[in-house]
Amino acid sequence: MNLELTNPSILGPTRLSPEQMNLFVQSVNPHAIELATHYVAFGQYYGIRGDIAFAQALLETNYFRFTGIVQPEQNNYAGIGATGPGNPGAFFQTAEEGVLAHLQHLFAYAATEHLPSDYPLVDPRFHLVQRGSAPTWTALNGKWAVPGTTYGQTILNLYDRISKA
Repeated sequence: MNLELTNPSILGPTRLSPEQMNLFVQSVNPHAIELATHYVAFGQYYGIRGDIAFAQALLETNYFRFTGIVQPEQNNYAGIGATGPGNPGAFFQTAEEGVLAHLQHLFAYAATEHLPSDYPLVDPRFHLVQRGSAPTWTALNGKWAVPGTTYGQTILNLYDRISKA
């Protein structure tokens, strides 16, 4: 794995293009929705690695196949609020809103600054996060997914595969 990815910050510039990200997911799931442009745009706005957040979305949704409890019509690419069969998590009106909520949730974990105000807060769990408690992807272990002892490493390994595709 790239040395830069041993424990990168959630905050930082996106390095992969939307085209590279979409081509990768479509090589695994030809029917995948194209969301990479939203991940890049909102990543840039919030100062978050949108490309690694995209890898997290692929992990959470099984490459946008939604084989778990979260269903496609929820537009919930991060499993926000999904805790089990009786609780499939949050619903978002559009794909764009779902990506926005994902990046806002990451911002809550990674930063202590106020959420920038150009977009409305759509993440229903933003205020439940201990602000700044996970500045790196591996610091999400045990916080985003429980027990999730290798959650961040799995995201980074998937990002590494995308970057080499």
